[in-house]
Amino acid sequence: MFSSKGLIRWGLATTGVLYLLFGLAGCGGGGGATGNPAPVTLSLAPPANLTADAGKQRVTLNWSNVPSATSFTIYYGNTPGISKSSPKITDAHSIYIMRDLSNGTPYFFAIATMGATGEGALSAEVSATPTATPPQPAPVTLRAEAGNKQVQLSWEPGFDATSDPTSYTVYYDTTSALSKLTSKKLTSAVSPQTVPTLVNGTTYYFAVTATTATTANGESALSYTTSAMPVATAVPAAPAGLTAVEGNGSITLNWNPSAGATSYNLYYGTEFDVTKANGIKVTGVSSPFTLQGLTNKTAYFLVVSAVGPGGEGFETPQVSATPLANTPIQAMMHIPAGTFQMGDNMLDPSAPAPYATPVHNVSLSAFSMERFEISYTQWRTVYDWAITKGYTFDSAGRNGALQLGTNMPVTQINWYDTVKWLNARSEKEGRSPVYFTDASHTTVYRTGNIDLSNDAVDWLANGYRLPTDAEWEYASRGGLVGKPYPWGDVLDATKANFDRGTSTSIGSYAPNGYGLYDTAGNVWEWTWDHDSTNYSASAAGVTNPHGPLTGLLRVRRGGSYVYGERYLRNFDKMFRSNDYSGPYFGFRAASSQP
Repeated sequence: MFSSKGLIRWGLATTGVLYLLFGLAGCGGGGGATGNPAPVTLSLAPPANLTADAGKQRVTLNWSNVPSATSFTIYYGNTPGISKSSPKITDAHSIYIMRDLSNGTPYFFAIATMGATGEGALSAEVSATPTATPPQPAPVTLRAEAGNKQVQLSWEPGFDATSDPTSYTVYYDTTSALSKLTSKKLTSAVSPQTVPTLVNGTTYYFAVTATTATTANGESALSYTTSAMPVATAVPAAPAGLTAVEGNGSITLNWNPSAGATSYNLYYGTEFDVTKANGIKVTGVSSPFTLQGLTNKTAYFLVVSAVGPGGEGFETPQVSATPLANTPIQAMMHIPAGTFQMGDNMLDPSAPAPYATPVHNVSLSAFSMERFEISYTQWRTVYDWAITKGYTFDSAGRNGALQLGTNMPVTQINWYDTVKWLNARSEKEGRSPVYFTDASHTTVYRTGNIDLSNDAVDWLANGYRLPTDAEWEYASRGGLVGKPYPWGDVLDATKANFDRGTSTSIGSYAPNGYGLYDTAGNVWEWTWDHDSTNYSASAAGVTNPHGPLTGLLRVRRGGSYVYGERYLRNFDKMFRSNDYSGPYFGFRAASSQP
């Protein structure tokens, strides 16, 4: 029923697990101070706030942090009544995508927490039915902040949400069993959204749905439920402007003062959707605050709340950072001229790649390629300049997979966006643009969606461009001969981000022999070439190939955190239309000149 190669897990580094087992807790701290967790008693509560979003042949499971967790076990089946005798998936972490499911077939799920003392009880059961035309996913990180006779709600789009215009509906009642049919609702809601005319001293429960106006796919499932009690004497509002910057084994947080606050509390964890109810608590902190003793290359999620005379307020929107030993510094790396054998040198019958055969010799001139995938910060610097210079884009880009974290690769950009952005970067830096609207090379490509031909490219210009399919594979191999992975023969989860739930900061893993990071895993990378079913037309060997003259799709390379191990292989690839985008799609720059 489920393909092991299609399962997506976001695992924790072993060192991160050990740290969380023996160092989870709160301690006081002052402005500009640092904090080190101290031990607390572990529990094995089931994960709360579990949601299941149906997609095309997939279901995305999302649940809240559990401080004592070392991992989670997903129990599943096709009928209600999931128990611990049901089929299971071990060592899972939120966010988790079940792939290769059958559209139209209902699936049921419950999750148990794994910890040092064993496995806890099952969560509440959820279900979803994959469909060829899925709605938007349910919103996530729902927060409720109580006021005088009102509650303010905030949320974020669900994982893998599209950029289509989306409306939201708030459902609420004084009982926790919310229903689209019977609960009160507030339509055309926008985060943050105030729900007015409530009764002080009464607990209200809230959930939110998403609906995409441009499709007929309908309304999403309900988000998880949150609650709040309006009070006449309001607690301090959540601090605004929370930011997180990674350091070596540390994260430094900054936020703006909250009116009426006398102190602040920090909550954090390594599972998505940290709240006051489930985060590791550090009391008495003030901005700026540096949380120390963290594990490098492990993503942490954090929120802050304000404390005042009326009590503790509600938490901020979640932020995230991944501690790193060194801040990644982008650079163009020299790739020497050479000849290599391009294509599937493994011929693994369990993971065939006929589109990468027959293996053939390719000779390439020297070129340069970016050390890291383009980061969101790097993207926005050029994007903000470009839109004032006549450039147009379909997307403003996304900060990694979850719009959280530092040094994240830019995602949610299609092929057209990448080539226009590369032209803009060339112009911004005083280089010659590479891409033109046609073979005459008279009009620089700045706007519209044009499926450029090979002769619309100035291949000798010193500007930035996408690597060709051959250049990408040659660079990914890093000088190794006949090896399936950038580092050698053996699949190694410590060397790439794959089969997990989110992107990681660029520079989180070791480079290959040419100094390139993440050519296996993290996010897929666009290349120049149109698609081709195989290499038969060039089996005798070619020099500086630019790919087929035409095609319906473009080549993407390198696998991603969403896809399994087979796509980490140097020769493997997938094909997508020029207008395709997703939270697992990025790119890196190349140039014919240094």
